[in-house]
Amino acid sequence: KSFGSPENSPALIGLLNAILDLDVPIDEVTILNPFSYQEFKDDKQIVLDIRCRDAAGRWLNVEMQVSRRPQLLKRLQYYASSMYVDQLKMGHDYAELTSAISICLLDKPFFPDTDQAHHRFQMVDTASGRRIPETPEVHTVELTKYDITEETIATMSKLHQWVFLLLRSQEFKARELRRLLP
Repeated sequence: KSFGSPENSPALIGLLNAILDLDVPIDEVTILNPFSYQEFKDDKQIVLDIRCRDAAGRWLNVEMQVSRRPQLLKRLQYYASSMYVDQLKMGHDYAELTSAISICLLDKPFFPDTDQAHHRFQMVDTASGRRIPETPEVHTVELTKYDITEETIATMSKLHQWVFLLLRSQEFKARELRRLLP
């Protein structure tokens, strides 16, 4: 509800910009039906937490995950790939394809072997590091890996500030949050 309703799209835009850190920030999103279209009755039905499209044409899925599921990365990849494939209909040009991005906010560590909190998976050539633009990508944000205090939050990155808000907002009154997160 906080991010998935049209009246709260400024909050969703802020969260997306903090996670994606794009050269040109998102300034508008359209909240879409979270259900995927099934062409055949045997096709897998997808229900996304938040499905939206930004003004640049990127398709975005934001998931909130409270349990560690072993196939989560495959599921997020499937969601991003499905949003990517669903963009074209018969006769459309491949040049019309835009990014499809799945983002998962996790309240438990997903990669326990690293302190890195934000992972970004993209199509990249392993030898040269060259990236294929406008393709599906997956982000995971492990909220509990961020070390954030009340004393340091105002000077931290926007992503850190969003993580603080998501994890600790219930501890503060609205005026205190406005002071901590100017």
